[in-house]
Amino acid sequence: MKNKEGYPDPTAGKAIGRADRPPEEVVNFRRAMKLMCTICRVRVLGKITVVDEKGRRW
Repeated sequence: MKNKEGYPDPTAGKAIGRADRPPEEVVNFRRAMKLMCTICRVRVLGKITVVDEKGRRW
């Protein structure tokens, strides 16, 4: 990540990356869905929207 002037700013880049990361519950749900689909030999063709406790959509 670079700042407004074009210089590297790793601290701000890490902070933005952590803030944009989905919560652990959403990550676990995605893993479980992928595993279930693999076991059942099916695919999800559409988009699945997950809403967390705060109302954010992932």
